[in-house]
Formats: sequence, C-alpha cells, structure tokens
Amino acid sequence: MSEDVIRRPRPVIDPALPAPRRDELLRGAASPRTPVRWPTGEAVTRRARLREAAVHLLAVGGTLTLSLATAGWYLGMAIVNIGLVAHVAALALRGDAHPATRTAGVAAGAGALAAGPVWLLDLLPGDPSAGIPWGLFAVLVALVTIDALTSRVQEGPPDDAPEGAVVHPDDLSEADHAALAAVQHTIDLVERARDAFGGGDSLDTDRALEVLRDQEWRIAVLLVRQRELRRAHLRRWQRAGSPRVREALRPQREHLCAVEDAVRARVGQIAEYGRLVERAVEAHREWEQCQEAADSTAAYAEHRAAASFLGTGSPEVSELAATAEAARRVRDEHVDRLTGHALLF
Repeated sequence: MSEDVIRRPRPVIDPALPAPRRDELLRGAASPRTPVRWPTGEAVTRRARLREAAVHLLAVGGTLTLSLATAGWYLGMAIVNIGLVAHVAALALRGDAHPATRTAGVAAGAGALAAGPVWLLDLLPGDPSAGIPWGLFAVLVALVTIDALTSRVQEGPPDDAPEGAVVHPDDLSEADHAALAAVQHTIDLVERARDAFGGGDSLDTDRALEVLRDQEWRIAVLLVRQRELRRAHLRRWQRAGSPRVREALRPQREHLCAVEDAVRARVGQIAEYGRLVERAVEAHREWEQCQEAADSTAAYAEHRAAASFLGTGSPEVSELAATAEAARRVRDEHVDRLTGHALLF
C-alpha cells in the first residue's frame, strides 16, 4: 500500500442517501471538530454536561437543606457560598466555558465574596431571612444550568442528519482506523483513475465506486458494532469472578476475532484491487506519453526534412565566396603595386 494512506479515516455517509444529500452531510461531518473530553478520555456530550450539573446541584441543595435543618442559617450560608465560589473558580479555569457565562460567574462569585463579611460578622440589620441561602442557591442553579447549556461539547453529526447515516472516526476503535482508511485510499485511487481515463473508461470506475462505497459503509457500520461488542466483552471479562466464567466468555472473543479476520480479508481484497487500479493508471499514462511521442515525431521529421538543403553545397554561397576571393586578389595586387612604387624608395 502506498505510504500516503491517511491513518485516520474520513467520515462515512450512507450511500443509500441521494448524492446531493451525501455531499451535504459529508461537508458537515468533515468540518474540523475540536475534541472535548473528560479527564477519563470519554467525549463530553450535552447530556453528560446536564447530568453533571444535576449531580452538582443535588449535592449542594441536599447539603444546604440538611445544614439549615440541623445547624441553622450560618452553616447554610457557608455551604451555598462555598458551592457557588467553587463552581465559579472551576468555570474561570475551564477553557470550554462560554465567555459570557464565565463573565457572569465571575461577577456572581465576586458578589458572594464581597457579601461574605456582612453575614459572617453579623452586620445584617435584624434577624437574617431564611430565604437568603435559597436565593444564593437559585443563583447557583441558574449559573450551573446556563453553563451546562452553553459550554462546548463534543460535536456530533449535523442535527438534521438521519439517524445512523454518518459514521465518524470517533465511532470506531483507533485500531480499526487503518482498515477503513485503506478502503478509502482505494476509493481515492479509483476516483483519480476516472479522472485519468476521462471519457474512455475501460475500468468502469463508476460501477467500481458504487461497489466500493457500499463496501466502505458496510465495513464502517460493522466496525462500529465491533467496538460496542468488544467493550461489552472486556467489561464482562474484567468482572468475571472465576475461570469458569472466563471460559463461558471465550466464544464471544472467538466471534470477535472471526469478524476481525473477515474485515482484514475484505480490506486486503479491496487494497489489492486498488493496487491493480494504480498499475492500470500508470500503464495508461505510459501509453498516453508514448502515443504523444509518436504523434509528435512527424513534426520533428518535417523539421529535419526542412533542413536537408543544408547537406549540399549552395551555388549562391559558392558564387559569393568566389566574388570575395576575386576581390581579395585585386586588393592584394593593388597593395603590391603600391609597395613597389619608386616614390617609396
């Protein structure tokens, strides 16, 4: 295989869709997507953001309720202020937060810190209202919710893309990227062959591209499923509590290995076809260059024939040479007579 194979494959679009729709989805799917991941390496989705926000608010709200019920107003204020300031600090340090949300969070955190001495030193007039901690908690709820809805997440396929119509490289295991990239490399070779052959396409590249894109899609879908089943198998294997359980899981691994072998064999077959196409294109270009050389040789022959008059003596040039020689002799005679004149002695 050529060395220019891209190890990370392109997104794959369902070939059953109309061509204009496929092109539209491919342009949207191929646009740069900045990866956003948790420290564990998993992609950050909008649903995960909302789930994290709900857990955070539930923890602070539950602690606030418990502290107000058991320890009173001051501990409740301390709890909600700590929760608010901690979230604002995390918001200021995170690079995926929306700038407007970060600004609002910093303002809310600064206000909470500025108001801290007022209630810590008991400078509030009269008895403090029990609603103040819940008011601060409402600010925290609004800030966390807005952050969850506006923070950058891992981009997926276009919102209007049909379900299951796009397979992204991130949907596959990295170990499977090379297989899909090899298929796409063959597709690129066939497309270049179609351009090289122009109107006289002896390879039937249109039919070849139709078959290859169908194979690309089927292999991509299969690899997505392979990733899911492989992960599920690994989880079961890690949770297995005895050799007997692992032995029961062995057929799953055998099935996964069989699928890997089948994919490898099919990709190898497609890659071999790509090499044949590449050699056919090279032979076609060689034939074109030879044909061009043969067609242009006539001009060189005509050019040589036009120069054939130079191979024989020219009477006109000979006459000019004789005239020049006669003039030289006359000049020499005049010089001799002048040098022998008596006046010179």
